[in-house]
Amino acid sequence: MLHTDYLLPYGEPIAVADIRNALIIKEGNLFFMTDSEGNSPRGNRHGYGLYKDDTRYLSVYDLSFDNIRPVVLLSTAELGYASEHHLTNPFLVTAEGRHIPKDNFEIRRQRIVNRDYLLESIQITNFGIFRAPLNLRFDFDADFADISEIRGTKRRHRGKLLAPIVNKDSVTFQYQGLDNRIRKTHIKFSPAPSQIWYNGALFVVSLGHRETVTITVTIALDDAKHCDTFVVEFGRLATAYRQWLHSCTQVFTSNEFFNAMLERSLADIRMLMNHSCDDNSRYIAAGTPWFNCLFGRDSIIVALQTLAFNPNIARDTLRLLARHQGKTIEPWRDEEPGKILHELRTGEVATLGEIPSPYYGTIDATPLFLILACEYFAWTGDLATLQEIKDNLLQALQWIAEYGDSDKCGYVEYCKRSHKGLINQGWKDSRDGIVNRDGTLPKPPIALVEVQGYVYAAKRGMAWLLPFLGEYELAKKSRQEAEVLKKKFNKDFWLEDESFYALALGNNKEPVRSITSNPGHCLWTGIIVRSRAAKVVERLFANDMFSGWGIRTLSNQSARYNPLGYHLGTVWPHDNAIIAMGLKLYGFESELNELATALYDCCRCFDYYRLPELFCGTPRSSHNLPVRYPVACRPQAWAAGTLPFILQALLGLVPNAPAKRLKIIRPELPYWLERVEVRKLRVGDSAVDLLFEQSRGKTSVSVLNSSGIEVSVIRKLPHDGNK
Repeated sequence: MLHTDYLLPYGEPIAVADIRNALIIKEGNLFFMTDSEGNSPRGNRHGYGLYKDDTRYLSVYDLSFDNIRPVVLLSTAELGYASEHHLTNPFLVTAEGRHIPKDNFEIRRQRIVNRDYLLESIQITNFGIFRAPLNLRFDFDADFADISEIRGTKRRHRGKLLAPIVNKDSVTFQYQGLDNRIRKTHIKFSPAPSQIWYNGALFVVSLGHRETVTITVTIALDDAKHCDTFVVEFGRLATAYRQWLHSCTQVFTSNEFFNAMLERSLADIRMLMNHSCDDNSRYIAAGTPWFNCLFGRDSIIVALQTLAFNPNIARDTLRLLARHQGKTIEPWRDEEPGKILHELRTGEVATLGEIPSPYYGTIDATPLFLILACEYFAWTGDLATLQEIKDNLLQALQWIAEYGDSDKCGYVEYCKRSHKGLINQGWKDSRDGIVNRDGTLPKPPIALVEVQGYVYAAKRGMAWLLPFLGEYELAKKSRQEAEVLKKKFNKDFWLEDESFYALALGNNKEPVRSITSNPGHCLWTGIIVRSRAAKVVERLFANDMFSGWGIRTLSNQSARYNPLGYHLGTVWPHDNAIIAMGLKLYGFESELNELATALYDCCRCFDYYRLPELFCGTPRSSHNLPVRYPVACRPQAWAAGTLPFILQALLGLVPNAPAKRLKIIRPELPYWLERVEVRKLRVGDSAVDLLFEQSRGKTSVSVLNSSGIEVSVIRKLPHDGNK
């Protein structure tokens, strides 16, 4: 167990073993993580269990043939909200000495989750010629551990586990937390088991040839009162997913693999949809299992990635983050007026104040919040929502000027104040995620390269948006500040001997000279002068940075490079997607296609065509299989948003809803996409259907249908690198 006295960073090493083969199903704030048998065995170190609101309500749930392990034939959680496991028996000897041949029984486990329940149907069929007995044993337990404990935090004090309540067909576990809340897990069997005790149950069945028995298990959390049948609940969830996919922009391509990948991306985003505890509003959780809660940076980025597909995600994200915006100076939470939060935890540890929550230790969420507002308006023209959060936008701008740049050096930088806060507060927030070239760690305050790009893009965007909100003078000021920042940035961050930008400026304002993926984000923001863009792109695609599967977080020439290091040489899909959009902005279509192809090839190799949170930076070999990272979240929100964002870049979609225009800038499809049809692409209150076709390296665009949107195709590169 890792002993800590601080908040566990997003990327901190955790006291959990490999979860690469874990299966996860989720609906709302509830998720269940198991092994390939569909079990959460006693004593496992993988963090398996049933979770809700940062609490593990069920730590053990294990099905066996009276302690003899079943044989797994099929195990899948592809649907996201449901899993299915086909099991059979090994050779068995009964207590009476009777031999049961292997593969005599088929056990089919079907499971779904909704917001308050887990439902399981277990169907046992005897395919042997003769009647045969079978002992089916369940082991279960509930530790009500906070997810921070699962990840390695050792608490000095815990609440009290109350005695389980055992009835003939059910067991109820209860925990009285130090927060005075009683949490409950109620396990009910139908029919009643042959034997039941406080942490287990036994079914003794005897089945003739092709006879079947079905056992239903309902696991209810807290005081949930009503649950429909398995069939009804399964149908409701299947319908909800179909409706979600139908509500998004429809994309049909000539590549069936890519079609499946896009559908997986959008389904995973639906899977990660949570509900706020205070008002039931929707948001996209950062990822399961470790980050099933609201994260400012992650929620903003996935909202940006999916604007072309479903802008309602951005609207809901803006409103929720505005509601939690910092209001006061509170060092314990690294909170400041106008600052957008980093993380909102809701378990017992957070409620008791053992960790700061909401926690505001993120240097980039505030400028990203402004960027999202501008991009949302460009896609939707929804001025009413922006009027609603106008004060929040102005406060975010004020935070950048007053608190983000507290020493008035011209750059937004971070330095933690909470003794339980994060040392590093950009997206690479592990303790060693920000490193000097020689492997030493720079001292804060630290001005990250990509954050200055975000601030530049935020000020440029707000200079465009603010006049719609009646703030003309502030718009002019914002535009002027952006130009000053761009000039200063290109002077102070440029490393002439490396032909690249520094990772950061340290506490002495000297550059942190590591070669990383971070400057690639600056292409997306437009802060890089065009004369240097080609050099930046060339370095990003050099062998020390490009693994063949994507761009690494850190050059393999760095002293701290590790292809298995969380931020020290791995490949992150969302990182590459942001870089991909930057390649489009500066006209590097060939490199964009190369990067898109690498991630497409990679996606084909992962289960369910699901890009994970990250994977190892090991060079691509002739075996063509990326190396999986052992404890990566699957799904992860901004990984799910990667392919939708890259497709937007490939197609060159640039909206301007207030002007009722859609620009299509230099569309260029990769060789594996010959045809892309886009239907119901929303720009403002209108929609447009488009057809992209590639022939002999040329991509043509046809407008199939348009309701009030002017569509223009632009083939020439903008002169200044800005939108």
